[in-house]
Amino acid sequence: MNFSALFRFTLLAAIWGASFLFMRILAPEVGGVWTAQSRLTIGALALLVFVWLRKIPLHMHQWRHYLVAGILNCAIPFAMFGVAGKILPAGYSAVLNSSVPLWATLFGAMMLGDKITPLRMLALLLGVMGVIFVARPSADVSMTHVFFMGVGACLVATACYGLNVTYLKKYTSGLNPQALATLSQAFGALVLLPIGLVQGIPTHISTPALWSGLALGVLCSGWAFLLFYHLLDELGAIMASSVTFFIPLFGILWGAVFLHERLEWNVFVGCVLIIGGAVLLYRSNLKKATP
Repeated sequence: MNFSALFRFTLLAAIWGASFLFMRILAPEVGGVWTAQSRLTIGALALLVFVWLRKIPLHMHQWRHYLVAGILNCAIPFAMFGVAGKILPAGYSAVLNSSVPLWATLFGAMMLGDKITPLRMLALLLGVMGVIFVARPSADVSMTHVFFMGVGACLVATACYGLNVTYLKKYTSGLNPQALATLSQAFGALVLLPIGLVQGIPTHISTPALWSGLALGVLCSGWAFLLFYHLLDELGAIMASSVTFFIPLFGILWGAVFLHERLEWNVFVGCVLIIGGAVLLYRSNLKKATP
């Protein structure tokens, strides 16, 4: 990995780690659904401009797959992380987000017949232990049912991410990644719109929350996806996907710097265990992909 690729790799982890900071600022004011709605709408519009300028075909006959991806990879998880953003410090959500590879392994075994090797079983156990450690309140969070609702919302979000990965592997092939990123966000926004309208459109929003919403859409859901697909072309799927390991580190960093969050030892232990499990899965997939 040359310096320019390393810079883009680190920048992507920093941007996606910052998404938890932005959600923590925006969600308490507009709610989980409108946090997701604004992010998806702005992100989809930014990507639509990109694909139009580049004349990238969208293959609308694949709309059913775009819709499923929009629900599993955008609407539900973004709304759930929005709900968590009202409850949990940004660092908590960022750490729990790294459990996605564990869910993908479970769904892969159930839907694709992937073998659960001893290495993968160890990875799953580490991940479960990590979640248990994280699912304990710190000094800034009280141990109430609301806290566990926030943790549960994060786990629902990551389960949807893992299920989406498995669905795309099983039922789709050859989809243009830029078209998939663009239309999945557009369909996700359309799915959430009726729910948001029923809840009511937010009428008062502070300047920090407004900027956070714009950053979520333009940076975290627009430009970051383009940056990720550039890294896919440059580094390959396995190496590019390892950016997941660094997102919680930036999520914790931004929460501490800008929101003065205090995370206790159990969160860092959980972070090490979850990322350790994800790294083992990464190594397992790397061996599988190596001829």
